Amino acid sequence: MSTTDQAERPPAPGTRSDHRGPAAGSAPPPGPPGGVRWAYAMVIVATLAAIASNVFEIADQIETGVAGAATTGDLVLTIAFCALFGFFAEMLRAGRQWGRVLLTVFTSLGIVFTGLGLAGLGGRPLVGALQGSLAVISLVTSVVGLVLLFLPSVNRWMSAVRRQSRTVPQRLRKIVLTAHVAISVGWLGLVTGMFAMSVSGATTGSAEQQAAMYRTMSMLDEIFLGMTSMFALITGIVVGAGTKWGLLQRRWVAVKFFLTMGVMILGFGVIHQLILRANELVDAGAPVRGGELDTVGWSMAGSAALAVVSLVFMTAVSTYKPWGPTRWGKKARPGAAASRTDR
Repeated sequence: MSTTDQAERPPAPGTRSDHRGPAAGSAPPPGPPGGVRWAYAMVIVATLAAIASNVFEIADQIETGVAGAATTGDLVLTIAFCALFGFFAEMLRAGRQWGRVLLTVFTSLGIVFTGLGLAGLGGRPLVGALQGSLAVISLVTSVVGLVLLFLPSVNRWMSAVRRQSRTVPQRLRKIVLTAHVAISVGWLGLVTGMFAMSVSGATTGSAEQQAAMYRTMSMLDEIFLGMTSMFALITGIVVGAGTKWGLLQRRWVAVKFFLTMGVMILGFGVIHQLILRANELVDAGAPVRGGELDTVGWSMAGSAALAVVSLVFMTAVSTYKPWGPTRWGKKARPGAAASRTDR
């Protein structure tokens, strides 16, 4: 989702990217309306409730003696989410459009995953009534905050301050772009490795080898896969939405954004669940061939193959940058729609 296709233009005087500061006599941007302040509060409450729920889950794992590498990964993700959501909320209050985009994306993902957890359709089961109550609080406040983010008064305010506060500084953009490329390469490598292991597990006749493959996949899934996909999405959105070119102004950027979301949902909603089921069957001593393990194994292989193809396609799209601007891009840059030098 990076926008490396664009040559940087000199910043217009009076914009924030101009280090000389705002033009003399220019009016300061208006302060955030009540909708922004309430959305900020709702997001913070939802984040704190989700973090508390994760802490209770980690504590339960420690008490029951099942804590391990996955618990460490959960703790790291909890700390990362706390810091990131606080940062995104502050960027929203500062009028950064990309801050609102990131809050919208991750709040929406949180709503989906929390809803799946409450319905017992995905993720880990909720431990006790307290964790369930925290999940409900997080879900409700997330929905309210998401609605508040797009009130008419908030949209008008974001439009008023957008030109002054939209872009990420050039130095920060390069740092984030470097991180995005490195993390995306790691994500592709992880998914490719999991595809190879799923095929090995689905075709082997050895129970020991099959168990080793599926347990290794479980470790990679619990510790690394969710983290790399999340940070690939975050850095991609910052590089895309945090520049004057926008997240949805170039078709190739928009395609990468939605495909990244799709691969994340595929990983959590399908591959993760299949890995859990495969390990349950292995632990229960299910037959290596001719039973449910065959179905689960080949389903994992097919899902991982789809993820690999999607990530390779996104890499190709980043290289060739096809298709030109979207209708929003044409509105933002009239007369430049047909110019391939913009791509």
